[in-house]
Amino acid sequence: MPDRLLSCIGLLGLVGVIVAGCSSGDESAEAPPAEDVVLRIVVGDEIVRDWTLAELEQEVPTAEITVDGDIESGPSLLGVVAASGVDDWRSAEVLGMSEGRVVAVALEIDASEVDDTWVLDVTNRGTLKLAAIDLPRQQWVRDVAEIRFS
Repeated sequence: MPDRLLSCIGLLGLVGVIVAGCSSGDESAEAPPAEDVVLRIVVGDEIVRDWTLAELEQEVPTAEITVDGDIESGPSLLGVVAASGVDDWRSAEVLGMSEGRVVAVALEIDASEVDDTWVLDVTNRGTLKLAAIDLPRQQWVRDVAEIRFS
């Protein structure tokens, strides 16, 4: 009987190790960002970079565009993608808020559409807004929090 009990305890321990190993990867992919993080870059299920506003300003070239007389200025989208180590991407999903900031939105973008005129404008509130000359204002994403590459 003691041998059987030891076998069961050993089996339970092994199951615990396997479950812990499987869930640890899921937790890191779903881990909430630190308080000062304004943008998260995700490739597949892996978080590849969390950006603070200060890091974006220091590490990513600033771009400036003028749309309907308004100046939009901040890190270029392509600069953020490159500085995050994302290579050879075809499509992405930009997650944030709609124009009225009451509805969460996910804007699908194709790499072939994105050029140097796509900017993550730094707003007066310290958030990011995806703006582009060729992107209609209704599709601009406010309070961008995450960009997911598949």
